[in-house]
Amino acid sequence: MDQKKPSNTKDLILQAGCKAISEKSYHACGLKEILDIAGVPKGSFYHYFKSKEDFGVQLIEAEIHEYSNFIRESLTNRQYSPIQRLRNLLNEKRSFYIEGDLACDCVLPKMALELSQLSPTLRAAIKCGYDTITAQFAQVIREAQAEDEILNQQDADFLATMINYGWQGVAIRVQIEQSIQPVDDYIEFILTTILGVRIA
Repeated sequence: MDQKKPSNTKDLILQAGCKAISEKSYHACGLKEILDIAGVPKGSFYHYFKSKEDFGVQLIEAEIHEYSNFIRESLTNRQYSPIQRLRNLLNEKRSFYIEGDLACDCVLPKMALELSQLSPTLRAAIKCGYDTITAQFAQVIREAQAEDEILNQQDADFLATMINYGWQGVAIRVQIEQSIQPVDDYIEFILTTILGVRIA
């Protein structure tokens, strides 16, 4: 979640939760810790959230909304061809890791690693979020296929799903290796092997 100044108490709590969970994990963070970071009393929490689970769902939805807007800004920029839009987005994601010293401070990957311990409601929220992201990739792939920019004419939804699956693994490898190389390797793999980008 963007570290812009929260506009209200609810946003303040969500931002505090984002910080706490990205540094630890969903289960490792108690409400008291989150509220202490936010600097708000316990009563404020229950004014906006029914439970920690409800808080988790709303946090996931807020993260997805922000990330989806970030992706949409790149993938719908008609100044560029479809495949160049995809390249631009992948390079922006690469820059994200470099600027963050290879740290993965995103809540979704952290919570996704806890899926076996999360409630069905939280799992469903994460799945819905990833499905939203995959759909955005699928749309730009369809456009690239229509403009004959890529060789792979398989179902765009399937290709987008494979890209999203792989990226989740890459996020983990970056943390393990403390290197940007997994990102570079995967970007090349997406373009040359998964999609088969045509060389001009």
